[in-house]
Amino acid sequence: MTLKTFSNQDETLRTMVIEESKVDPVGPLEQEIPRGLKTEEEKKQNAVDNKGYLPIDGDNSIIYSNIIGTPPYSFVTFDKGYNNKSPPPTYMPDKELYSVTLITKEEFFKGLEIPEAGGLKCIDKSIIKRQSGVIGSMIGQLITTMCISRISLPVRIFESKSTLERIADLWRFSPFFLTKAANTTDILERFKLVVTFGVAGMYCAMQQLKPFNPLIGETLEATLEDGTDILVEHTSHHPPISNFFVQGPNNLYKLYGHYEYKMKITPNSLTSEQDGPNIIEFNDGQKITYRYPFVEIRGLIFGDRLVYGTGNMIFEDVENNLKAVIIFDYGKKKSFFSSRKKGVKIDEIEGLIYIPKKDVVKNKKEVYEIKDIKDINKPLAPITGSWLKFVRIGDVTYWEMDKIRPLPLKFKESPLPTDWRYREDLIWLRRNNMDTAQEWKLRLEAEQRRDRGTRAKYAKKK
Repeated sequence: MTLKTFSNQDETLRTMVIEESKVDPVGPLEQEIPRGLKTEEEKKQNAVDNKGYLPIDGDNSIIYSNIIGTPPYSFVTFDKGYNNKSPPPTYMPDKELYSVTLITKEEFFKGLEIPEAGGLKCIDKSIIKRQSGVIGSMIGQLITTMCISRISLPVRIFESKSTLERIADLWRFSPFFLTKAANTTDILERFKLVVTFGVAGMYCAMQQLKPFNPLIGETLEATLEDGTDILVEHTSHHPPISNFFVQGPNNLYKLYGHYEYKMKITPNSLTSEQDGPNIIEFNDGQKITYRYPFVEIRGLIFGDRLVYGTGNMIFEDVENNLKAVIIFDYGKKKSFFSSRKKGVKIDEIEGLIYIPKKDVVKNKKEVYEIKDIKDINKPLAPITGSWLKFVRIGDVTYWEMDKIRPLPLKFKESPLPTDWRYREDLIWLRRNNMDTAQEWKLRLEAEQRRDRGTRAKYAKKK
């Protein structure tokens, strides 16, 4: 597959978006809004027919019902009836809610900049203001619970996205690197392309506003323009875990695994981790696993608000005896008196692809320098670059941000009833109704706690 450049793709993809915007919504939205339904049976049948895109007993186009407490695909199953503080919303059509998501460099860096020292700096004062007063509460809850799934935060610090979409954002480069990797028989070259894929996609999932924590059973279905299928499901509330499966075009490869969301805090920073394996299996049987580094947000209470990667990213092909270790923020020093190496930006990376020694105890902690890696048998290729700019392996530049752009996610039409697009809190936030979004967020959190209690009670009986 030929690698596309920003300029080549921009014209094509922007045309797609412009054409999409010219098309009026189709389907249920074109139907006449039903009026005068008298019986509960009529209302139930109408709910099935319009799938929640239209009101069933009122004139307000964004409120599903003035009587029924929840729309058809609600995550709130224990419905206590209509509540005027949290009316059920009509669902948003695909063309209104991320039918095609497009990330250009300009869109991504809106409200952000890369300072001289590196990393991502938030310069959007409105976002920082929205988050003021919340960080202290968040830190207090984390200290008490040490679990991200138990934190309740005000909806004003959120964006109208689910964390499941943030996960899918990591794979926007798969048509470039994984498809190309599947079409080569060179084992080492394939390994290099997988390493590039893992690093290049990181910046797509880093933003200042927080996505909604997934609800148990919540799903996402999407495709990329080459036919790649993406499926993500949130499978555990405590600990919070999401599983995923990505199928490449023509079954060239599959990417699967799970993430457990973890957080660590200091007085002025928050470190998050997606703990879990990423497993890429090609159609000839080669299997490569990797895990992501930590993501740290600094300046929560004072100083510049910075986002950057830290720790190690490790890739392994056990059968072919290949391994790579990439050190993020490798300019950090272990010495208490000297925190950074001079001239090294915090978004820069340094790593090595090598043949590992067998029967050698692996590093138990993160390494800060290549010389600290214990199991190197034979070095194969150095890795240099920046997760915000480029990846170079040996003498070859495999990715440059300014030349290869992430592809848009296309969310599937007629998705599962558990799709993230049916979340009431997300819908109301998307419609800029903060108060109603907050009420629904609280209702959904209460539902999650009730569900968890029911599962725990049932497990004890077994």
